[in-house]
Amino acid sequence: MKAGQELTEVHTGTLAQAGKKARHLTRSFRKFKPEHLSYRTMGAGKWMRSLTAAVMMVMAVLAPIHTLPTYAAPIDPEESLASAVTASDAADLRQLRGDKKLTRREKSRLLALALLRRAAAAEPDVTADMRTLERSSAKLQGLDYRLKSMDSLARKIVSDADEDQVSLSAAAAGISDVLRYTLTCSDADYSAMVPRAMASLTEKGYRVEKFRNAWGGKFYQGVNVHLVSPSGVRVELQFHTPQSFAVKQASHAVYEIRRNPASSAEEVEEATRLSLAYNAAVIVPEGARAIHWPVAA
Repeated sequence: MKAGQELTEVHTGTLAQAGKKARHLTRSFRKFKPEHLSYRTMGAGKWMRSLTAAVMMVMAVLAPIHTLPTYAAPIDPEESLASAVTASDAADLRQLRGDKKLTRREKSRLLALALLRRAAAAEPDVTADMRTLERSSAKLQGLDYRLKSMDSLARKIVSDADEDQVSLSAAAAGISDVLRYTLTCSDADYSAMVPRAMASLTEKGYRVEKFRNAWGGKFYQGVNVHLVSPSGVRVELQFHTPQSFAVKQASHAVYEIRRNPASSAEEVEEATRLSLAYNAAVIVPEGARAIHWPVAA
């Protein structure tokens, strides 16, 4: 597919369709039962905890991806990163289109492809470093989706630019989750695992831009870290328990409802109520709230 053809696609979604999807997601999310996520219900032994965690992963991970086809989707093979255009190719694109001014959507996709090409070049080394963090109960989740999809990234660039009232280029420069990873481990190991993983990465040359401990928060439970790899590429790393990860995955549906401008006030209110309820059901591992890590100056 030629760059001009790929970048001049017409977005066919409408606000009415988005509103319909939001209402569908609200109904789907109501089926997710927070009481099923409590480890207090897993008193039948280690095998039962493992079985329950496995069922929970299938329920909470597959369902959101099914209802949100564009969420964390793998990059389309036709949009090969090896042949992706960058912002520096904008002049060539204008020439291809008859010297017409680039639309915001075209600019956002150019910037998204540039970010993805750089992230893809660093990905093999970063993934290898992340795999060294796996031990005992600590496991990487969702590796198939470690690169953000181009469509999702382009939308994020536009929405961040609008929200912060900055240029598309400035919005793209501020995005830190083009390359992202999630590490989960048991409640018992969690408070020791996070500092151990952070120490391992910093010893490898990773720089910490942001360390957010959100345990006890209203809409998110876990630790979210923004790193810069030794090659200078931004990386997001989230630390979760199996339970907090399941809730985070399932909560993405109501998160989309809350941020969708097509959602009605009633839908936003209901999505907010559900998000608060499900995050309140997450059990905080012992010592998790005290975890901290210095940020680079």
